[in-house]
Amino acid sequence: MDTPPFVKRLWGDVSIGYSGGLDSSSVAWLVAREKRWKVHLHTLDHGHGYLFKGWTLRSLRTLLRATGDGWVTHRNVSTKELFGRVAWNSLLADLRRYGQSFGCCLGCTMAFISEMVRYNLVHGIPHIMFGSSVGGEYAVMSMPATRAFMVEFCGRYGIDYVAPLLADHIVKQDERTLLDEAGIFRGLRVKNKRSIGNQGYCLLSVQHLPDVLFDVHPTYDVGAVTRFLHDREELCHAWIREQFARSGEDLEAARERLLRLSEKGP
Repeated sequence: MDTPPFVKRLWGDVSIGYSGGLDSSSVAWLVAREKRWKVHLHTLDHGHGYLFKGWTLRSLRTLLRATGDGWVTHRNVSTKELFGRVAWNSLLADLRRYGQSFGCCLGCTMAFISEMVRYNLVHGIPHIMFGSSVGGEYAVMSMPATRAFMVEFCGRYGIDYVAPLLADHIVKQDERTLLDEAGIFRGLRVKNKRSIGNQGYCLLSVQHLPDVLFDVHPTYDVGAVTRFLHDREELCHAWIREQFARSGEDLEAARERLLRLSEKGP
């Protein structure tokens, strides 16, 4: 695969939400193989149950071997505190308020992106990428409304948010070929799009078993999703401010640095 447009438009290092799965591994490799910008991988733990965490490390080891020293870093991220504020502490109330059970996944994503924003501000990293995949836009964290919100949310801090597989229409088969050629473990294929053995599994996502096993996709009300995002937005901004206050770092200076960098562009 040639260098895709989303890589060509980069103007600095990149943070990527990393599960070890096919999508996040593909995004990480497409950036890292250019050996121009460093890739910072973030694997979340919301504190309420994950299985097979070691599978993510299996994928990571092969990615690091393919990229060589110094181009990829990885960290495990606890989002428990903010996830509690945004969703966990109000799951039942949110189900009644919004009429659907998307609060858990959407709140988890908001907490994760907020932590990545904090990290990017501290380290001067202008890009955040999320491995939303072609054909997976029905997932609440990958819906157009959610992606549009994240673009605006991150943009307030001078950070460019993108779901690159969707932006450049990179499909599953292209991802498999890409990783196979690089020698990066992509899991054992199950059905048309599923892989196992390359990423952990969230216990809270048991509600999505029909989708995983039988391709019975959930549908979400766009209006309700949008309300949830905006209802919880200030909680996330406040949490970012708190983290900077605790560390004694200058949030506004960090923000201005990234805004100036984004103005220069690629």
